[in-house]
Amino acid sequence: RAAWRRDGEIFAEVSLPEGAEAGAYGLHPALLDSALHASLLAGDGQEGTGGLPFSWEGVSLYATGAAALRVRIAPAEGKDAVSIVVADTTGAPVASVDSLLVRAVSGDQLDSATGLARDALFTLEWVPVPGVPAPGGSTPGADRLALIGPDALGLAEGLARTGVEIEVHTDLASLAAAESSVPDTVLVGVHGTDGTGVGAEAGTGAGAGAAESAHALTAVALALMQEWLAEERFTGSRLVFVTRGAVAAGDEEVTDVAAASVWGLVRSAQTENPGCFGLLDLGPLDLGLLDLGLGSDGLAQLMGRLTRSAVTDEPQLAVRDGALLAGRLARLEPDMALILPVDVPWRLDSTTKGSLDGLTPTPFPEALEPLSGHEVRIEVRAAGVNFRDVLKALDMYPGDAGRMGREASGVVVEVGPEVTGLRPGDRVTGLVSGGFGSLVVGDARLLTALPDEWSWETAASVPLVFLTAYHALVELAGLTHGEKVLIHAGAGGVGMAAIQIARHLGAEVFATASEGKWDVLRLLGVADDHIASSRTTDFEAAFADITDGDGIDVVLNALAGEFVDASMRLLNTGGRFLEMGKTDVRDAADLPDGVDYQAFDLGWVDPEDIRRMLNSLMGLFGQGVLEPLPVRSWDVRRARDAFRFMSLARHVGKIVL
Repeated sequence: RAAWRRDGEIFAEVSLPEGAEAGAYGLHPALLDSALHASLLAGDGQEGTGGLPFSWEGVSLYATGAAALRVRIAPAEGKDAVSIVVADTTGAPVASVDSLLVRAVSGDQLDSATGLARDALFTLEWVPVPGVPAPGGSTPGADRLALIGPDALGLAEGLARTGVEIEVHTDLASLAAAESSVPDTVLVGVHGTDGTGVGAEAGTGAGAGAAESAHALTAVALALMQEWLAEERFTGSRLVFVTRGAVAAGDEEVTDVAAASVWGLVRSAQTENPGCFGLLDLGPLDLGLLDLGLGSDGLAQLMGRLTRSAVTDEPQLAVRDGALLAGRLARLEPDMALILPVDVPWRLDSTTKGSLDGLTPTPFPEALEPLSGHEVRIEVRAAGVNFRDVLKALDMYPGDAGRMGREASGVVVEVGPEVTGLRPGDRVTGLVSGGFGSLVVGDARLLTALPDEWSWETAASVPLVFLTAYHALVELAGLTHGEKVLIHAGAGGVGMAAIQIARHLGAEVFATASEGKWDVLRLLGVADDHIASSRTTDFEAAFADITDGDGIDVVLNALAGEFVDASMRLLNTGGRFLEMGKTDVRDAADLPDGVDYQAFDLGWVDPEDIRRMLNSLMGLFGQGVLEPLPVRSWDVRRARDAFRFMSLARHVGKIVL
């Protein structure tokens, strides 16, 4: 804002732009950077040169959350060194730096560094690794293994099927006390999501919060590693931590956050103690080694990898879809990332119809137009991706799909004249139009405040799927206790939300999904004999048999063609068929007698009804009746990758930008 120079000292006033979240930092980085810019006034005046901070000494922070500063920069001891004193607008101390050493840098140097940075970005990719031949011609299954602690992951049973000799011990002390030699590989199951596994004693059950669970589980893992290193009998053997869903090694999300923290801890221990510890992650939906899809030979090869010296080269392994994977660094191509417009509102649009390569951020100054009525201007933090968005980008949606990005979370920056209950600064989520952008204008009646514990990503994942499920089952179908409901695509976003709501209402839930996602339905409480494939119409006969021919009371449908016909035949007299799909909407005149058929879309619902349903849903979340779905988030600059990933229909839960 202003700067002065006096006797070798520099004085400056700097401030953050309106809307910046000063309170989110001890000292906002942009504000600190602006303060340092004033030091340029003390330079030698050589054109085309600047300075970069090189070393800091005596840094102190006295206050937090400042949005404006007064800065004094004075020469310090040593060439190119300055001292800095920072105060707020009242003169109260905020921060100080005894000595900041600045190194001169030219424009040419900065340009060359930019080129190097393009080659300095890497990402982690999981790639298949070959099996390890057994020494001396023996089979990997003949190797000895030991297992300690509770066997929550089904390791002992799975390995026994392969002929692997496995010893089970309650803890490391009992293993050390055994008369036989210590096996080359000792397994310990780590599971922090349901109170089983090694973390059970540390209180990592479902009732514990994610942070508490992570702290407890890492404490247990640390104690195990310390005990392992302290026992001479374990020298030459390896302690392998086996997790499930602790890393995103395939097309899935991390599902065990507490166990993921154990991976971080063990990685550090591996660096300090090479060859002593190993990591193995099973897929998040694999309930045990028997369900890995590896088969006996594959399991034997997996154990061979663990029990041979080659594991020293692969200290971190994962199993996905029957393949043994290892992490590799791969160069990240900068041109894969979208470039966001600056100094102007923007939104994600499809500039080339029919291809996801056409997804591009484009300027959208309309987001700054004056507000009216119930309108609210929101600074977007996250936005949920839905299949409709993918279809619109591919120019495949039947009819008008509207703008991409139908749900978003963010901060209110301005409200219209008729808005009540919301004000600038409020954290909100809800239904919008054009949520993939920096700013979006929405209807206040379609928004709700966020629970304090929700992240932006979680908040953006909730509105559309839970409103769709609630509107269908509660408002349209009037589903009641004891009724039977068939939910197609039960492992999809709406399906998972609908199962939770139906179970809360006391309904008997039947569901379909691709076979690889049946474990998702089981985890949601759907009984095995109430699960069927969404790829065939076999569900008709299976569910008719289970219901003794009485049929289903309510069908929530997202399929088409013969699947619709089979579902209607399952309905009992007076049954309700709720169609949320767009590709096979039936004419009422062509329907069987006694079928109450309703095609619906949230866009047809009155905003006041949306507000009422949102309030009801947030109440259920607050009571712990409903839980947000698993979320996989992507930087908006990777929107094309996120859309491609969603088009594969391999994910579970929600995708969020």
